[in-house]
Amino acid sequence: MNADLQLFVRDSLARGLPRAAIRERLLEAGWRAEEVESALAGFAEADFPVPVPRRRPSLSAREAFLYLVLFATLYITAFNLGLVLFAIVDRWLPDAVQNTYSLRWATEALRNGIAALVIAFPIFLSLSTLIGRAMARDPEKRGSAVRKWLTYLTLFVAALVLIGDLTFVLQRLLAGELVARILWKTLVVFAIAGTVFGHYLAELRSEEREGVARRSGRPWLAWAAVVAVVVTIAFGLAASGSPQQSRLRALDARRVGNLKSIWNQLIAEHNVRRALPGSLAELSARPAAPPLETFRDPESREFYGYRVVDLTTVELCATFASEDSLVSPDGGGESSQFWKHPPGRHCFTLSLEAQPIPVPTYRD
Repeated sequence: MNADLQLFVRDSLARGLPRAAIRERLLEAGWRAEEVESALAGFAEADFPVPVPRRRPSLSAREAFLYLVLFATLYITAFNLGLVLFAIVDRWLPDAVQNTYSLRWATEALRNGIAALVIAFPIFLSLSTLIGRAMARDPEKRGSAVRKWLTYLTLFVAALVLIGDLTFVLQRLLAGELVARILWKTLVVFAIAGTVFGHYLAELRSEEREGVARRSGRPWLAWAAVVAVVVTIAFGLAASGSPQQSRLRALDARRVGNLKSIWNQLIAEHNVRRALPGSLAELSARPAAPPLETFRDPESREFYGYRVVDLTTVELCATFASEDSLVSPDGGGESSQFWKHPPGRHCFTLSLEAQPIPVPTYRD
């Protein structure tokens, strides 16, 4: 509070001037209404010869910590809520230009976003309830400088998110992404950032207009937030699959990756004019071979199936847990199409002469 303003109000009240007259003169002098109301609210309306100052509670280190964690979890919740909804839109409205890498990103985004929401959102709700009860007991805490600074910082971040996300969405529109996907993502951005921005801006304006003693109450907004997060998590889990399904897909992806590494080694052996090995155990013992676990199934720990068809053709077999593999080790392309597989035991016939697929170089 401005020291001159506070001194003027105190001296005026000490001389017995009515509050309405003090308010009128200050407004005529150019002071803002919220500044005048805050200065007047600093003194109790008591029948006493000397103005009685109201108690202004100081912000403790504990309260500052709670506010920092509160707004940090708010940022995490808002960001990951948008991340999960974006990924759901990508899977709900697939684009023909979307490759396997994009699908993998969408699935990982769903899992990461859901994990962050499950952790951060309950913390945000708990701290909101705790701080709300503290302010209900002591309304003067609404005038906390740290709270107001962090609230305005939240408005700043929400404005940046709106600008940044809309810029990204427009860039995707110019890049040829489906219009329906763009519209849904735009709606997501406005729903999240707009709600955060609108809520805190309205709260600040109401407090400045009606005084710090005002008790804000929007229980419906809290319940709406809970419903929105819970529904988003449910749809995200349905889209990404259960943890067990994710594990099975990851195991299948590793099997395909191991088979590709074995095929790389066979090509390297063929290029130096070595005869095809009679077994994978023999191949694993040759110079520059991949680690031994590459030749074994990650679950059963048995060697993959291997058979020499003729001098330049081999057969590699593995037992897969599911059909295909959403997480393609090479990110898509012809190679990814070649390595598609049904559930159960499946064999791939590969010719060293034809080499029908591009094979990445093995990296340890």
